[in-house]
Amino acid sequence: MNKNIIFSHESDIDGLGCIVLGKLAFQDIDYILVPNIEKLEQVFRKYIDSNTFEKYERIYVTDLALYPPSLTLVSNSKLRNKVHIFDHHKRAIDDEMNIFDFTTIVEEDEHGKKCGTQLFYEYLVHNNFIDSTNAIKEFVELTRLEDTWEWKKAGTIGKKAHDLAILFNALGIEKYISTMQLKLLDNPKAFEFSKEELSLIQDKKNKYNELLKEIMTNAEYFLDDNDNKFGAVFADYEYRNELAEYIQNNGNKENIKYFIVMAMNKGQFGQKSYRSIDKDFDVNEVAVLHGGGGHKGAASVNITEEQKAKVLTLSKKDGLKYLADCKFTK
Repeated sequence: MNKNIIFSHESDIDGLGCIVLGKLAFQDIDYILVPNIEKLEQVFRKYIDSNTFEKYERIYVTDLALYPPSLTLVSNSKLRNKVHIFDHHKRAIDDEMNIFDFTTIVEEDEHGKKCGTQLFYEYLVHNNFIDSTNAIKEFVELTRLEDTWEWKKAGTIGKKAHDLAILFNALGIEKYISTMQLKLLDNPKAFEFSKEELSLIQDKKNKYNELLKEIMTNAEYFLDDNDNKFGAVFADYEYRNELAEYIQNNGNKENIKYFIVMAMNKGQFGQKSYRSIDKDFDVNEVAVLHGGGGHKGAASVNITEEQKAKVLTLSKKDGLKYLADCKFTK
């Protein structure tokens, strides 16, 4: 029995970076991608109840953390010898999901901010599951810079990290995974974009420049319960980071603390993506109050079926305010 499985976050290059590393490390590996913790819990529980995990030697959860009841079931069963969890989200730490010997949940240590891909990479290298190369090390660092938002202050390599995320948006999930896997195998000495990839990245940037300005004409502005001014807009999930960049690069004329992208195309019923515009503002605190969580600069809250139905009956402005005020409950 040498088969392994990874459950990871589908939303960005951090969750997918873990899949790329897993495919490099193991010859026989399955992977399941989920949009959030709630979906992870549902899927993982089905695997437990159906005894599907019996055929796997190792079970990895990356860029997400298990929550009860699945976490409790694992800790009280023989699965605790198979399961390994690697996450870096503050919500998981605050909720004390890192108290078990099979969980590695670190947001930041003495060496700086962490990401799921980095934590998984360190485990794979330490256990001799993967041979470290210059290309893999740079891939991991680019992923970390993008996912922790440190790319903004990292100069040339920071821009390269953000270009990697833009390339992901251009390629899509499966193509990104296969492209990165082949790239890291073909040239272990360095991580470089091909001419075709550079062209895709530039084309995507050009499209962003056109679309973001148009999307922002539909933004609305409000005060939250603590008198913090924020903006909100309905937009596809893909634009959540680029919209925040657009606002900051254009001087934050509305002087908002944070911005919410109401992405109705994300997950089962939609997701609210929070981004800090004021670099000192902690959107995780706002997201937690509304039933979600994440990091200081980026967090999210799921939208329920009832909330999605309700917003369809409202005007754009009222719909945005309604969703901003809503809390997610299971």
